[in-house]
Amino acid sequence: MKSNFFTSLVTGTILLTLISLGVEMAFGGQFSGPYLGWFLLSNALVVSILGLIIRNSSLAGIKLSLLIFSIYFLIGHFNLLIEAYLFEVTNAQDTALITIQGLLITLLSSPLLVLIFGKWSGDDEKLVFPSRTKAAWTWRIVLGDLLYVFFYLLAGFILYSVYPQLMDFYQEKIPPFSLMINTQFFRALVLIGAAVLISRTTKLPLLQRALIIAAFFAIIGGLAPLIVPENDHMPDYIRFGHAFEVGASNCLFGFFLTLLIGQKIGVKKVENEIKTQPIL
Repeated sequence: MKSNFFTSLVTGTILLTLISLGVEMAFGGQFSGPYLGWFLLSNALVVSILGLIIRNSSLAGIKLSLLIFSIYFLIGHFNLLIEAYLFEVTNAQDTALITIQGLLITLLSSPLLVLIFGKWSGDDEKLVFPSRTKAAWTWRIVLGDLLYVFFYLLAGFILYSVYPQLMDFYQEKIPPFSLMINTQFFRALVLIGAAVLISRTTKLPLLQRALIIAAFFAIIGGLAPLIVPENDHMPDYIRFGHAFEVGASNCLFGFFLTLLIGQKIGVKKVENEIKTQPIL
């Protein structure tokens, strides 16, 4: 049974906060009371966008939990830590430790969020898409990859031009240009994979899917993790600059990427998995 979205949002935010604090303290972290409000706001943003995806998903139960775990961990932890390690914001040991923490947080919270937002039980629905050739998929993925790098560089150039203090922080930390670009091509593929998973399991018109994926990339992949103060790896003035930069570029990328790869859909109820035939 579906509960009120606001009630689910509040419950999910409290639950995610408790899980996050518990995992962090289990690894030797300390709780800082003055920043609890920011931490709650960050988790509320995460739960709100994940809740929208859950409520509008064609999946339910374990399958939906696996989807939420995959996109939340890959975009909200794995992809961010690649960038942090590349620019020497975190060292190898810190990166591995934070990755494990993120894995535990997403693994524990994903099925509970599915339950809280009322999608643990019920039948899956089969979303029917028009056929698309491998060549059509390939050029869209390649173009999407290039699109991400374009927005990434554009946002970076704008931020550095209006916020030159960042150069003081990143002095001697900026990797070779070729390594930075090649890494962004890989990170773009992770984002594209997440967008495909969301787009092909969300029961909404294409434009609404584009808005949800844009918000998901902006919040999970930038705003939520960067607005929490008392970050040992990044000063406040760096975090807020990057929150705007990454949030804006990810939002634009997610929107246009979804329009690029998305298709109109129909819905077919899956009543019995034994009788369900794959749609070729």
